[in-house]
Amino acid sequence: MRVEKPLFLLDYDGTLAPIAPRPEEAFPHPGALEVLRALMVRYPLYVITGRRVEDLARLLPLPGLRVVGGHGLEEGEIGGESHPLFPVDLGPLRRVLPSCPGVWVEDKGFALAFHYRGAEDEERARACLEVWLAAHEELLRGLGLEVLPGKKVLEVKPKGASKGQAALRLWARYPGHTPIYIGDDATDETAFQVLKGKGLTFKVGPGPTLAEGRLEDVEAVLTYLKSYL
Repeated sequence: MRVEKPLFLLDYDGTLAPIAPRPEEAFPHPGALEVLRALMVRYPLYVITGRRVEDLARLLPLPGLRVVGGHGLEEGEIGGESHPLFPVDLGPLRRVLPSCPGVWVEDKGFALAFHYRGAEDEERARACLEVWLAAHEELLRGLGLEVLPGKKVLEVKPKGASKGQAALRLWARYPGHTPIYIGDDATDETAFQVLKGKGLTFKVGPGPTLAEGRLEDVEAVLTYLKSYL
């Protein structure tokens, strides 16, 4: 299924790169850089990720690639500047971080991600995090924060930002283009929802989804993207 004037909106982890035990180990598929570089010349293209723009740049060294980071919390370009869209002070939360076996914290500056992938007992690690979050619910509310579940991660971030909101904002910049959103995680479902009936949406991998299409894996994603070259 192809469209004439696409606007590509692509997740990174699990979409352009296989899922890895730790974020810094999630290198792109060997063919991803070449495909993205060719698409960027022909069409508007953005990567919409939970990562910070500067962190993605270490894995995806494509100068000029436009990126929305933090699930819609910042925007920028690889090799250029990025700017936060929802500034927040996480200092009070950093002072009361949880101590849960197997959990490690990724401080993104504008959000805190609590990863439990690889914990000896992942269910226990998540349960510990949920107890901690419940105990600090009032603090989170006062700081204007919310919890965003992902694949073996719970992220605390400012309210009002989502991949769906980012997708609509970007689409408004390109009248006459059809958005094509591809992602694999629960965080991508907001984009699938808002773009339903408006463009093409693809869920990568198994599981329930609001996306209207499905691609088996990262390899299938690149095969689909190559059809536009």
